[in-house]
Amino acid sequence: MAEKNKGIAALRSQRIRNLSHYFISVGDVLAKISPMIAIQLKQSGLDKDYNLTAREYLAICFTVSATMGILAGTAVSLVLSMGTGVFVSYGPLIGIAVGFLNYMQLVTYPKSIVSKRVKNLEKNLIFALRTILVQIRSGVPIFDSFVSVGAGNYGQISDEFKIVIEKSRSGKPVIDTLEELAIRNPSMYFRRAIWQLVNAMRSGSDIGENLECVLEALSKEQMVQIREYKSVLNPLAMMYMMIAVIMPSLGITVMIIISTFPGMGRLGDKMTFWMLLGGVIIMQFLFMSVIRGKRPNLIG
Repeated sequence: MAEKNKGIAALRSQRIRNLSHYFISVGDVLAKISPMIAIQLKQSGLDKDYNLTAREYLAICFTVSATMGILAGTAVSLVLSMGTGVFVSYGPLIGIAVGFLNYMQLVTYPKSIVSKRVKNLEKNLIFALRTILVQIRSGVPIFDSFVSVGAGNYGQISDEFKIVIEKSRSGKPVIDTLEELAIRNPSMYFRRAIWQLVNAMRSGSDIGENLECVLEALSKEQMVQIREYKSVLNPLAMMYMMIAVIMPSLGITVMIIISTFPGMGRLGDKMTFWMLLGGVIIMQFLFMSVIRGKRPNLIG
């Protein structure tokens, strides 16, 4: 959440947005270099939330990054000039580096939101589709099944179906709202399921049969992802045993033996063991984050 707030702070500032209008031509050039940013803005919802086009967003990114780079370069130059004055030329280089890194972070921000949306959509997708299928097979109208999913606890999918319900109740055809839902969402599996629903509703075919085909395909894809996840976990488990278990144990034993030799007593002091413990804890968290990141979305 902190990362998200940091990313949208520049978009909320009216001063930065007004200043970025002077660099709108730069935004046009950057939009040609990064053509996918327009799609990512649409799929992340930033274009509607802040009323932004791709060139306007890139102009804001350039404005913020240039400002950060100038401030960082100036600060470093002033600090270094108080000493010998030899390294003052490093200030602009550091400013360019800071500005470039800040620009890359802002440009990839919509993509990170899209990635999170894909995970939130796909982890509950099979359960939501099964709910719709069961209700359709029980004789419940398709719109009422959408209402049930919207009122359920399916995360991002429930939020998306709530939008469909609101637009449909305001007078827009359900098929049109489902098409918009499929277009604006980044998940390939979710779009495939929605398009199957749309095609079945347009052609008048059996919606339940189409949903069964979609669920069968998703179940097979889920099994494939589980097997791939298993193949990834095996080498990760070996690395974990080597780095987080075997190496610290052997390292402590070797350090204790070496510390008995003359002049090597510092290797066996308390600070060394505390540093080793800290390194092991850091490795534990790194492995946990890697395993969590490799987990397939469809597993839930």
